[in-house]
Amino acid sequence: MRFIAQLEHILTSRDHGMKVAVIVNDMGAINIDAALVAQHKTVQKEEKIVQLENGCICCTLRGDLLEEVAALAEAGGVDYLLIESSGISEPQQVAETFAPEFADMHLQAAEDLRAEADRVKREARERAGDNMDVDGDDEKAKNIEATLKLADILGQGGLPKIARLDTCVTMVDALTFFDNFETADFLSDRQDPNTVDEQDERNITDLMVDQLEFADCIIINKADLVKPAQIQKIQSFIRQLNPEADLLTSVRSKVDLTRVLNTHKFSFERSMMSAGWLKSLREEIKPETDEYGIGSFVYKARRPFHPRRLWEVIRLRMVVIQDSYEEALRQMQQGGGMDDDDEDGQSDASDESWEDEPDYEAQPQLDTAARLAAKRADPGFAPLHRSKGFFWLASRPLMSGEWSQAGVMLTIGAGSRWLCETDQTAWPDHPEVRKKMMADFKGAWGDRRQELVFIGEQLETIQPRISEELDAALLNDDEWAQWQRVMKSKKSMKKKIEKLEELFEDGFEDWLDPEDSETLEALGGHVHHDGHMH
Repeated sequence: MRFIAQLEHILTSRDHGMKVAVIVNDMGAINIDAALVAQHKTVQKEEKIVQLENGCICCTLRGDLLEEVAALAEAGGVDYLLIESSGISEPQQVAETFAPEFADMHLQAAEDLRAEADRVKREARERAGDNMDVDGDDEKAKNIEATLKLADILGQGGLPKIARLDTCVTMVDALTFFDNFETADFLSDRQDPNTVDEQDERNITDLMVDQLEFADCIIINKADLVKPAQIQKIQSFIRQLNPEADLLTSVRSKVDLTRVLNTHKFSFERSMMSAGWLKSLREEIKPETDEYGIGSFVYKARRPFHPRRLWEVIRLRMVVIQDSYEEALRQMQQGGGMDDDDEDGQSDASDESWEDEPDYEAQPQLDTAARLAAKRADPGFAPLHRSKGFFWLASRPLMSGEWSQAGVMLTIGAGSRWLCETDQTAWPDHPEVRKKMMADFKGAWGDRRQELVFIGEQLETIQPRISEELDAALLNDDEWAQWQRVMKSKKSMKKKIEKLEELFEDGFEDWLDPEDSETLEALGGHVHHDGHMH
Protein backbone atom coordinates (compact mmCIF):
# COMPACT_ATOMS: atom_id res chain seq x y z
CA MET A 1 0.00 0.00 0.00
CA ARG A 2 1.18 3.56 -0.69
CA PHE A 3 2.45 5.53 2.27
CA ILE A 4 3.79 8.77 0.80
CA ALA A 5 2.06 10.76 3.55
CA GLN A 6 3.98 8.64 6.06
CA LEU A 7 7.23 9.47 4.25
CA GLU A 8 6.39 13.16 4.45
CA HIS A 9 5.73 12.79 8.18
CA ILE A 10 9.10 11.12 8.69
CA LEU A 11 11.05 13.57 6.53
CA THR A 12 9.57 16.65 8.17
CA SER A 13 10.04 15.36 11.72
CA ARG A 14 13.00 16.28 13.89
CA ASP A 15 12.18 13.64 16.51
CA HIS A 16 14.28 10.83 15.05
CA GLY A 17 17.45 12.93 14.69
CA MET A 18 18.70 11.00 11.67
CA LYS A 19 19.82 11.96 8.17
CA VAL A 20 17.40 10.08 5.96
CA ALA A 21 17.67 9.12 2.30
CA VAL A 22 14.62 8.08 0.30
CA ILE A 23 14.22 5.82 -2.71
CA VAL A 24 10.86 6.69 -4.25
CA ASN A 25 9.23 4.51 -6.86
CA ASP A 26 6.21 5.43 -8.95
CA MET A 27 4.48 3.31 -11.55
CA GLY A 28 3.37 6.38 -13.49
CA ALA A 29 5.26 8.13 -16.24
CA ILE A 30 5.32 11.24 -14.00
CA ASN A 31 6.77 10.80 -10.53
CA ILE A 32 3.95 12.53 -8.67
CA ASP A 33 4.93 10.86 -5.40
CA ALA A 34 8.48 12.18 -5.53
CA ALA A 35 7.15 15.64 -6.39
CA LEU A 36 4.96 15.63 -3.29
CA VAL A 37 7.86 14.66 -1.05
CA ALA A 38 10.20 17.16 -2.68
CA GLN A 39 7.85 20.06 -1.91
CA HIS A 40 9.20 20.13 1.64
CA LYS A 41 12.18 22.42 2.15
CA THR A 42 13.59 20.11 4.76
CA VAL A 43 13.69 17.41 2.13
CA GLN A 44 15.30 19.55 -0.49
CA LYS A 45 18.02 20.76 1.86
CA GLU A 46 18.79 17.78 4.05
CA GLU A 47 17.38 14.62 2.52
CA LYS A 48 18.46 12.64 -0.52
CA ILE A 49 15.71 11.48 -2.91
CA VAL A 50 16.37 8.91 -5.61
CA GLN A 51 13.66 8.18 -8.18
CA LEU A 52 13.39 4.85 -9.95
CA GLU A 53 11.78 5.60 -13.29
CA ASN A 54 11.30 2.17 -14.82
CA GLY A 55 8.46 0.61 -12.86
CA CYS A 56 7.90 -1.17 -9.57
CA ILE A 57 10.71 -2.44 -7.37
CA CYS A 58 10.30 -6.13 -7.99
CA CYS A 59 12.08 -8.91 -9.84
CA THR A 60 12.93 -6.73 -12.86
CA LEU A 61 14.19 -3.75 -10.88
CA ARG A 62 16.27 -5.23 -8.11
CA GLY A 63 19.32 -4.37 -10.19
CA ASP A 64 18.38 -0.68 -10.00
CA LEU A 65 17.76 -1.03 -6.27
CA LEU A 66 21.15 -2.63 -5.70
CA GLU A 67 22.95 0.12 -7.56
CA GLU A 68 21.10 2.99 -5.88
CA VAL A 69 21.58 1.64 -2.34
CA ALA A 70 25.26 0.92 -3.01
CA ALA A 71 25.74 4.43 -4.40
CA LEU A 72 24.10 6.01 -1.34
CA ALA A 73 26.25 3.92 1.00
CA GLU A 74 29.42 4.85 -0.89
CA ALA A 75 28.54 8.56 -0.80
CA GLY A 76 28.04 8.41 2.98
CA GLY A 77 26.35 11.01 5.14
CA VAL A 78 23.15 8.95 5.48
CA ASP A 79 21.94 7.30 8.68
CA TYR A 80 18.77 5.67 7.42
CA LEU A 81 17.22 4.79 4.07
CA LEU A 82 13.47 4.67 3.33
CA ILE A 83 12.32 2.69 0.31
CA GLU A 84 8.83 3.47 -0.98
CA SER A 85 8.36 0.47 -3.21
CA SER A 86 4.89 1.23 -4.59
CA GLY A 87 1.56 -0.32 -3.77
CA ILE A 88 1.95 -3.14 -6.27
CA SER A 89 5.37 -4.47 -5.34
CA GLU A 90 5.92 -7.69 -3.44
CA PRO A 91 7.89 -7.03 -0.24
CA GLN A 92 9.53 -10.44 -0.18
CA GLN A 93 11.34 -9.69 -3.42
CA VAL A 94 12.66 -6.40 -2.06
CA ALA A 95 13.67 -8.05 1.21
CA GLU A 96 15.63 -10.76 -0.60
CA THR A 97 17.94 -8.04 -1.91
CA PHE A 98 19.06 -7.33 1.66
CA ALA A 99 18.87 -10.82 3.16
CA PRO A 100 22.16 -12.60 4.03
CA GLU A 101 20.33 -15.87 3.34
CA PHE A 102 20.68 -15.11 -0.38
CA ALA A 103 24.43 -14.40 -0.35
CA ASP A 104 25.24 -17.48 -2.42
CA MET A 105 22.62 -16.46 -4.96
CA HIS A 106 24.22 -13.01 -5.19
CA LEU A 107 27.63 -14.52 -5.87
CA GLN A 108 26.22 -16.78 -8.57
CA ALA A 109 24.38 -13.83 -10.11
CA ALA A 110 27.67 -11.91 -10.22
CA GLU A 111 29.30 -14.74 -12.17
CA ASP A 112 26.33 -14.93 -14.53
CA LEU A 113 26.40 -11.17 -15.18
CA ARG A 114 30.12 -11.17 -15.93
CA ALA A 115 29.62 -14.08 -18.30
CA GLU A 116 26.76 -12.21 -19.95
CA ALA A 117 28.91 -9.11 -20.44
CA ASP A 118 31.66 -11.23 -22.00
CA ARG A 119 29.13 -12.91 -24.28
CA VAL A 120 27.76 -9.58 -25.52
CA LYS A 121 31.27 -8.32 -26.25
CA ARG A 122 32.24 -11.53 -28.03
CA GLU A 123 29.13 -11.66 -30.21
CA ALA A 124 29.46 -7.99 -31.12
CA ARG A 125 33.03 -8.53 -32.28
CA GLU A 126 32.06 -11.65 -34.24
CA ARG A 127 29.32 -9.76 -36.07
CA ALA A 128 31.43 -6.71 -36.90
CA GLY A 129 34.88 -8.23 -37.17
CA ASP A 130 37.87 -8.15 -34.87
CA ASN A 131 38.50 -4.49 -35.63
CA MET A 132 35.24 -3.41 -34.00
CA ASP A 133 35.72 -1.33 -30.90
CA VAL A 134 32.85 -2.33 -28.61
CA ASP A 135 33.65 0.65 -26.40
CA GLY A 136 32.96 2.89 -29.37
CA ASP A 137 29.31 1.86 -29.38
CA ASP A 138 28.05 4.20 -26.66
CA GLU A 139 24.80 2.33 -26.01
CA LYS A 140 26.38 -1.10 -25.90
CA ALA A 141 29.31 0.12 -23.84
CA LYS A 142 26.92 1.75 -21.37
CA ASN A 143 24.95 -1.47 -20.95
CA ILE A 144 28.10 -3.54 -20.45
CA GLU A 145 29.43 -1.05 -17.90
CA ALA A 146 26.14 -1.17 -15.94
CA THR A 147 26.17 -4.97 -16.02
CA LEU A 148 29.74 -5.16 -14.72
CA LYS A 149 29.03 -2.57 -12.03
CA LEU A 150 26.11 -4.63 -10.78
CA ALA A 151 28.28 -7.77 -10.91
CA ASP A 152 30.89 -6.04 -8.72
CA ILE A 153 28.27 -5.16 -6.10
CA LEU A 154 26.93 -8.70 -6.05
CA GLY A 155 30.39 -10.21 -6.11
CA GLN A 156 31.32 -8.34 -2.94
CA GLY A 157 28.37 -9.90 -1.13
CA GLY A 158 25.55 -7.66 -2.29
CA LEU A 159 23.60 -5.29 -0.06
CA PRO A 160 23.91 -7.41 3.11
CA LYS A 161 27.53 -6.26 3.26
CA ILE A 162 26.65 -2.58 3.32
CA ALA A 163 23.10 -2.33 4.72
CA ARG A 164 20.61 -4.16 6.88
CA LEU A 165 16.86 -4.28 6.37
CA ASP A 166 15.37 -2.75 9.52
CA THR A 167 11.57 -2.83 9.20
CA CYS A 168 9.02 -3.82 6.56
CA VAL A 169 5.97 -1.54 6.87
CA THR A 170 2.63 -1.99 5.14
CA MET A 171 -0.13 0.62 5.21
CA VAL A 172 -3.80 -0.11 4.53
CA ASP A 173 -6.80 2.15 4.04
CA ALA A 174 -9.49 1.60 6.68
CA LEU A 175 -12.16 2.92 4.31
CA THR A 176 -11.55 0.42 1.51
CA PHE A 177 -9.93 -2.51 3.33
CA PHE A 178 -12.66 -5.13 3.03
CA ASP A 179 -13.85 -3.83 -0.35
CA ASN A 180 -10.35 -4.42 -1.72
CA PHE A 181 -10.17 -7.82 -0.07
CA GLU A 182 -13.45 -8.96 -1.57
CA THR A 183 -12.87 -8.02 -5.21
CA ALA A 184 -12.34 -9.89 -8.45
CA ASP A 185 -10.14 -7.10 -9.83
CA PHE A 186 -6.68 -7.71 -11.22
CA LEU A 187 -3.95 -5.06 -11.27
CA SER A 188 -4.70 -4.49 -14.92
CA ASP A 189 -8.24 -3.46 -13.92
CA ARG A 190 -7.02 -0.78 -11.52
CA GLN A 191 -3.83 0.56 -13.12
CA ASP A 192 -3.23 2.63 -16.23
CA PRO A 193 -2.51 0.14 -19.06
CA ASN A 194 0.72 2.01 -19.73
CA THR A 195 1.99 1.35 -16.21
CA VAL A 196 1.34 -2.40 -15.92
CA ASP A 197 3.13 -5.11 -17.83
CA GLU A 198 0.64 -6.83 -20.10
CA GLN A 199 1.81 -10.18 -18.72
CA ASP A 200 1.26 -9.12 -15.09
CA GLU A 201 -1.59 -11.39 -13.98
CA ARG A 202 -1.51 -10.51 -10.28
CA ASN A 203 -4.75 -9.62 -8.54
CA ILE A 204 -5.53 -7.05 -5.87
CA THR A 205 -6.45 -9.48 -3.09
CA ASP A 206 -3.41 -11.73 -3.38
CA LEU A 207 -1.15 -8.69 -3.40
CA MET A 208 -2.77 -7.37 -0.21
CA VAL A 209 -2.24 -10.73 1.50
CA ASP A 210 1.41 -10.91 0.39
CA GLN A 211 2.09 -7.49 1.87
CA LEU A 212 0.15 -8.05 5.09
CA GLU A 213 1.57 -11.48 5.90
CA PHE A 214 5.18 -10.40 5.32
CA ALA A 215 5.17 -7.10 7.22
CA ASP A 216 6.83 -6.30 10.56
CA CYS A 217 4.55 -3.32 11.09
CA ILE A 218 1.06 -2.70 9.69
CA ILE A 219 -0.56 0.75 9.81
CA ILE A 220 -4.33 1.12 9.45
CA ASN A 221 -4.69 4.67 8.13
CA LYS A 222 -7.77 6.95 7.95
CA ALA A 223 -8.93 5.57 11.28
CA ASP A 224 -10.95 8.74 11.85
CA LEU A 225 -13.16 8.06 8.81
CA VAL A 226 -14.70 4.76 9.96
CA LYS A 227 -16.46 3.61 13.08
CA PRO A 228 -14.37 2.12 15.92
CA ALA A 229 -16.08 -1.26 15.39
CA GLN A 230 -14.79 -1.32 11.80
CA ILE A 231 -11.23 -0.61 12.97
CA GLN A 232 -11.51 -3.41 15.52
CA LYS A 233 -12.78 -5.81 12.88
CA ILE A 234 -9.88 -4.94 10.56
CA GLN A 235 -7.42 -5.36 13.43
CA SER A 236 -8.93 -8.72 14.30
CA PHE A 237 -8.63 -9.95 10.73
CA ILE A 238 -5.06 -8.70 10.31
CA ARG A 239 -4.04 -10.46 13.52
CA GLN A 240 -5.35 -13.69 12.02
CA LEU A 241 -3.22 -13.08 8.91
CA ASN A 242 -0.09 -11.93 10.75
CA PRO A 243 -0.15 -12.32 14.54
CA GLU A 244 3.49 -11.23 14.88
CA ALA A 245 3.23 -7.77 13.27
CA ASP A 246 3.17 -4.52 15.24
CA LEU A 247 -0.33 -3.20 14.47
CA LEU A 248 -0.92 0.57 14.52
CA THR A 249 -3.75 2.93 13.63
CA SER A 250 -3.22 6.39 12.23
CA VAL A 251 -4.92 9.59 11.12
CA ARG A 252 -3.24 11.37 8.21
CA SER A 253 -0.42 8.80 8.47
CA LYS A 254 0.84 10.15 11.81
CA VAL A 255 2.35 7.46 14.05
CA ASP A 256 4.96 7.20 16.77
CA LEU A 257 8.14 7.09 14.65
CA THR A 258 9.93 4.84 17.14
CA ARG A 259 7.51 2.11 16.01
CA VAL A 260 8.64 2.28 12.37
CA LEU A 261 12.23 3.60 12.39
CA ASN A 262 15.37 1.85 13.63
CA THR A 263 13.34 -0.95 15.20
CA HIS A 264 15.76 -3.81 14.38
CA LYS A 265 12.67 -5.96 13.90
CA PHE A 266 13.20 -7.47 10.49
CA SER A 267 14.18 -11.11 10.19
CA PHE A 268 13.79 -12.81 6.84
CA GLU A 269 13.17 -16.17 8.53
CA ARG A 270 10.55 -14.66 10.85
CA SER A 271 8.81 -12.88 7.98
CA MET A 272 8.61 -16.08 5.99
CA MET A 273 7.12 -17.89 8.99
CA SER A 274 4.91 -15.13 10.44
CA ALA A 275 1.71 -15.83 8.54
CA GLY A 276 -1.20 -16.79 10.76
CA TRP A 277 -2.05 -19.87 8.71
CA LEU A 278 1.41 -21.31 9.42
CA LYS A 279 0.97 -20.66 13.13
CA SER A 280 -2.35 -22.51 13.00
CA LEU A 281 -0.64 -25.55 11.50
CA ARG A 282 2.33 -25.52 13.84
CA GLU A 283 0.48 -24.90 17.09
CA GLU A 284 -2.66 -26.95 16.48
CA ILE A 285 -4.88 -23.99 17.40
CA LYS A 286 -8.44 -25.01 18.23
CA PRO A 287 -11.13 -23.36 16.10
CA GLU A 288 -12.64 -20.41 17.91
CA THR A 289 -13.69 -16.89 17.02
CA ASP A 290 -12.70 -13.72 18.82
CA GLU A 291 -15.10 -11.05 20.03
CA TYR A 292 -15.38 -9.66 16.51
CA GLY A 293 -16.42 -12.98 15.02
CA ILE A 294 -13.19 -13.76 13.13
CA GLY A 295 -11.30 -17.00 13.66
CA SER A 296 -9.65 -19.96 11.97
CA PHE A 297 -9.86 -23.73 11.74
CA VAL A 298 -7.73 -26.44 10.14
CA TYR A 299 -9.16 -29.04 7.77
CA LYS A 300 -7.24 -32.32 7.79
CA ALA A 301 -7.73 -35.66 6.07
CA ARG A 302 -5.63 -38.71 5.22
CA ARG A 303 -7.32 -39.53 1.93
CA PRO A 304 -6.75 -37.87 -1.44
CA PHE A 305 -9.28 -35.68 -3.21
CA HIS A 306 -11.00 -36.89 -6.34
CA PRO A 307 -9.87 -34.18 -8.80
CA ARG A 308 -13.26 -33.78 -10.48
CA ARG A 309 -15.18 -33.51 -7.21
CA LEU A 310 -12.70 -31.02 -5.78
CA TRP A 311 -13.12 -28.95 -8.95
CA GLU A 312 -16.89 -28.97 -8.44
CA VAL A 313 -16.41 -27.55 -4.93
CA ILE A 314 -14.36 -24.57 -6.09
CA ARG A 315 -15.29 -23.85 -9.68
CA LEU A 316 -18.36 -21.64 -9.19
CA ARG A 317 -17.33 -19.90 -5.97
CA MET A 318 -13.73 -18.99 -6.76
CA VAL A 319 -11.67 -17.39 -9.48
CA VAL A 320 -9.30 -20.33 -9.89
CA ILE A 321 -5.80 -19.34 -10.98
CA GLN A 322 -3.41 -22.08 -12.08
CA ASP A 323 0.24 -21.92 -13.05
CA SER A 324 0.93 -23.91 -16.19
CA TYR A 325 4.45 -25.05 -17.00
CA GLU A 326 3.34 -26.94 -20.10
CA GLU A 327 3.31 -23.81 -22.27
CA ALA A 328 6.59 -22.56 -20.79
CA LEU A 329 8.23 -25.89 -21.54
CA ARG A 330 6.92 -25.85 -25.11
CA GLN A 331 8.17 -22.30 -25.69
CA MET A 332 11.62 -23.03 -24.29
CA GLN A 333 11.90 -26.12 -26.44
CA GLN A 334 11.10 -23.91 -29.44
CA GLY A 335 13.59 -21.29 -28.42
CA GLY A 336 11.23 -19.01 -26.55
CA GLY A 337 9.05 -18.04 -29.49
CA MET A 338 5.30 -17.58 -29.41
CA ASP A 339 2.63 -18.74 -31.77
CA ASP A 340 0.45 -16.20 -33.54
CA ASP A 341 -2.47 -17.35 -31.44
CA ASP A 342 -0.52 -16.73 -28.25
CA GLU A 343 0.50 -13.11 -28.63
CA ASP A 344 -0.21 -12.17 -25.05
CA GLY A 345 2.15 -14.78 -23.66
CA GLN A 346 -0.56 -16.46 -21.61
CA SER A 347 -0.61 -20.23 -21.37
CA ASP A 348 -3.52 -22.07 -22.93
CA ALA A 349 -5.23 -24.85 -21.03
CA SER A 350 -4.34 -28.35 -22.09
CA ASP A 351 -6.73 -30.52 -24.08
CA GLU A 352 -7.77 -32.23 -20.88
CA SER A 353 -8.49 -28.96 -19.05
CA TRP A 354 -11.97 -28.24 -17.78
CA GLU A 355 -11.67 -24.66 -19.06
CA ASP A 356 -10.81 -25.16 -22.73
CA GLU A 357 -13.16 -22.53 -24.16
CA PRO A 358 -14.28 -19.24 -22.54
CA ASP A 359 -17.99 -20.02 -22.86
CA TYR A 360 -19.64 -18.11 -20.01
CA GLU A 361 -23.03 -19.68 -20.61
CA ALA A 362 -21.80 -23.27 -20.55
CA GLN A 363 -19.10 -22.61 -17.95
CA PRO A 364 -20.13 -19.70 -15.71
CA GLN A 365 -17.02 -20.27 -13.59
CA LEU A 366 -15.06 -18.36 -16.25
CA ASP A 367 -16.99 -15.16 -15.46
CA THR A 368 -15.11 -13.55 -12.56
CA ALA A 369 -17.98 -11.20 -11.65
CA ALA A 370 -20.38 -14.15 -11.53
CA ARG A 371 -18.01 -16.11 -9.32
CA LEU A 372 -17.68 -13.20 -6.91
CA ALA A 373 -21.47 -12.93 -6.76
CA ALA A 374 -21.75 -16.69 -6.22
CA LYS A 375 -19.24 -16.62 -3.34
CA ARG A 376 -21.06 -13.74 -1.68
CA ALA A 377 -24.36 -15.61 -1.95
CA ASP A 378 -22.98 -18.87 -0.55
CA PRO A 379 -23.48 -19.19 3.26
CA GLY A 380 -20.42 -21.39 3.61
CA PHE A 381 -18.00 -19.41 1.47
CA ALA A 382 -19.21 -15.80 1.81
CA PRO A 383 -17.66 -15.31 5.30
CA LEU A 384 -14.41 -17.04 4.22
CA HIS A 385 -11.60 -14.51 3.78
CA ARG A 386 -8.42 -16.57 3.56
CA SER A 387 -7.29 -20.17 3.26
CA LYS A 388 -3.86 -21.64 2.75
CA GLY A 389 -2.10 -24.98 2.91
CA PHE A 390 -1.45 -28.05 0.83
CA PHE A 391 -3.60 -30.78 -0.63
CA TRP A 392 -3.39 -34.27 -2.12
CA LEU A 393 -4.92 -35.29 -5.45
CA ALA A 394 -5.63 -38.97 -6.11
CA SER A 395 -4.12 -38.78 -9.59
CA ARG A 396 -0.87 -37.19 -8.36
CA PRO A 397 0.72 -39.44 -5.73
CA LEU A 398 4.22 -37.96 -5.90
CA MET A 399 3.58 -34.28 -5.28
CA SER A 400 1.61 -32.10 -2.93
CA GLY A 401 -0.48 -29.27 -4.27
CA GLU A 402 -0.30 -25.73 -2.92
CA TRP A 403 -3.56 -23.95 -2.12
CA SER A 404 -3.74 -20.20 -1.51
CA GLN A 405 -7.08 -18.37 -1.36
CA ALA A 406 -7.73 -14.73 -0.58
CA GLY A 407 -11.21 -13.36 -1.06
CA VAL A 408 -12.61 -14.83 -4.25
CA MET A 409 -9.15 -15.61 -5.66
CA LEU A 410 -7.86 -19.17 -5.35
CA THR A 411 -4.40 -20.02 -6.65
CA ILE A 412 -3.51 -23.69 -6.90
CA GLY A 413 -0.39 -25.31 -8.26
CA ALA A 414 2.54 -27.55 -7.58
CA GLY A 415 4.01 -27.83 -4.13
CA SER A 416 6.92 -30.17 -3.54
CA ARG A 417 7.32 -33.92 -3.47
CA TRP A 418 5.86 -35.59 -0.43
CA LEU A 419 8.63 -36.39 2.03
CA CYS A 420 7.83 -40.10 1.73
CA GLU A 421 8.81 -39.81 -1.95
CA THR A 422 12.16 -38.16 -1.28
CA ASP A 423 15.50 -39.70 -0.39
CA GLN A 424 16.02 -39.40 3.36
CA THR A 425 19.75 -39.05 2.82
CA ALA A 426 18.96 -35.58 1.44
CA TRP A 427 17.03 -34.56 4.56
CA PRO A 428 18.62 -32.16 7.09
CA ASP A 429 20.98 -33.88 9.52
CA HIS A 430 19.66 -32.14 12.63
CA PRO A 431 17.80 -34.79 14.68
CA GLU A 432 15.10 -32.39 15.91
CA VAL A 433 14.32 -31.27 12.35
CA ARG A 434 14.12 -34.86 11.15
CA LYS A 435 11.89 -35.71 14.10
CA LYS A 436 9.46 -32.95 13.13
CA MET A 437 9.48 -34.14 9.53
CA MET A 438 8.72 -37.71 10.58
CA ALA A 439 5.89 -36.47 12.81
CA ASP A 440 3.87 -35.86 9.64
CA PHE A 441 4.08 -39.53 8.67
CA LYS A 442 1.15 -41.79 9.43
CA GLY A 443 0.36 -45.28 8.19
CA ALA A 444 1.32 -46.78 4.85
CA TRP A 445 1.13 -43.56 2.85
CA GLY A 446 3.65 -41.46 4.71
CA ASP A 447 3.05 -37.73 4.99
CA ARG A 448 0.46 -37.54 2.20
CA ARG A 449 -2.52 -35.62 3.58
CA GLN A 450 -4.88 -32.67 3.31
CA GLU A 451 -3.96 -29.78 5.61
CA LEU A 452 -5.72 -26.48 4.92
CA VAL A 453 -6.18 -23.50 7.23
CA PHE A 454 -9.38 -21.46 6.82
CA ILE A 455 -9.75 -17.91 8.21
CA GLY A 456 -13.07 -16.14 8.23
CA GLU A 457 -16.14 -15.08 10.11
CA GLN A 458 -19.01 -17.16 11.49
CA LEU A 459 -16.90 -20.29 12.09
CA GLU A 460 -19.91 -22.06 13.57
CA THR A 461 -21.46 -21.80 10.10
CA ILE A 462 -18.58 -22.09 7.68
CA GLN A 463 -16.56 -24.84 9.37
CA PRO A 464 -19.21 -27.59 9.13
CA ARG A 465 -20.29 -26.49 5.64
CA ILE A 466 -16.79 -26.31 4.15
CA SER A 467 -15.64 -29.48 5.92
CA GLU A 468 -18.68 -31.38 4.66
CA GLU A 469 -18.05 -30.34 1.07
CA LEU A 470 -14.36 -31.19 1.24
CA ASP A 471 -15.13 -34.55 2.87
CA ALA A 472 -17.46 -35.34 -0.04
CA ALA A 473 -14.63 -34.55 -2.47
CA LEU A 474 -12.36 -37.19 -0.86
CA LEU A 475 -12.21 -40.66 -2.37
CA ASN A 476 -15.03 -42.83 -1.08
CA ASP A 477 -14.34 -46.29 0.37
CA ASP A 478 -14.44 -48.11 -2.98
CA GLU A 479 -12.26 -45.51 -4.71
CA TRP A 480 -9.82 -45.51 -1.80
CA ALA A 481 -9.51 -49.29 -2.06
CA GLN A 482 -8.84 -48.95 -5.81
CA TRP A 483 -6.20 -46.28 -5.18
CA GLN A 484 -4.39 -48.42 -2.63
CA ARG A 485 -4.42 -51.48 -4.89
CA VAL A 486 -2.79 -49.48 -7.67
CA MET A 487 -0.15 -48.01 -5.38
CA LYS A 488 0.67 -51.41 -3.82
CA SER A 489 1.11 -53.08 -7.19
CA LYS A 490 4.55 -53.95 -8.52
CA LYS A 491 4.20 -51.63 -11.52
CA SER A 492 6.60 -48.76 -12.04
CA MET A 493 5.56 -45.39 -10.60
CA LYS A 494 5.01 -44.11 -14.13
CA LYS A 495 2.54 -46.95 -14.82
CA LYS A 496 0.84 -46.41 -11.47
CA ILE A 497 0.29 -42.74 -12.26
CA GLU A 498 -1.09 -43.60 -15.69
CA LYS A 499 -3.56 -45.99 -14.05
CA LEU A 500 -4.60 -43.42 -11.45
CA GLU A 501 -5.16 -40.84 -14.18
CA GLU A 502 -7.34 -43.37 -15.95
CA LEU A 503 -9.40 -44.01 -12.80
CA PHE A 504 -9.73 -40.42 -11.59
CA GLU A 505 -10.51 -37.68 -14.07
CA ASP A 506 -7.97 -34.90 -13.63
CA GLY A 507 -8.37 -31.66 -15.57
CA PHE A 508 -6.10 -29.51 -13.44
CA GLU A 509 -3.04 -28.01 -15.11
CA ASP A 510 0.15 -30.05 -15.11
CA TRP A 511 2.61 -29.40 -12.29
CA LEU A 512 6.36 -29.00 -12.62
CA ASP A 513 8.16 -31.59 -10.52
CA PRO A 514 11.48 -30.06 -9.35
CA GLU A 515 12.93 -33.55 -9.02
CA ASP A 516 11.98 -34.60 -12.55
CA SER A 517 15.38 -34.49 -14.25
CA GLU A 518 13.94 -34.70 -17.76
CA THR A 519 11.71 -31.65 -17.26
CA LEU A 520 14.43 -29.59 -15.60
CA GLU A 521 16.85 -30.44 -18.38
CA ALA A 522 14.30 -29.28 -20.94
CA LEU A 523 13.85 -26.05 -18.97
CA GLY A 524 17.57 -25.45 -18.89
CA GLY A 525 17.77 -26.14 -15.18
CA HIS A 526 16.65 -22.64 -14.24
CA VAL A 527 13.67 -22.47 -11.94
CA HIS A 528 13.52 -19.47 -9.61
CA HIS A 529 12.77 -20.03 -5.93
CA ASP A 530 9.25 -18.58 -6.24
CA GLY A 531 8.39 -20.81 -9.18
CA HIS A 532 9.02 -18.25 -11.90
CA MET A 533 11.39 -19.31 -14.64
CA HIS A 534 14.27 -17.08 -15.69
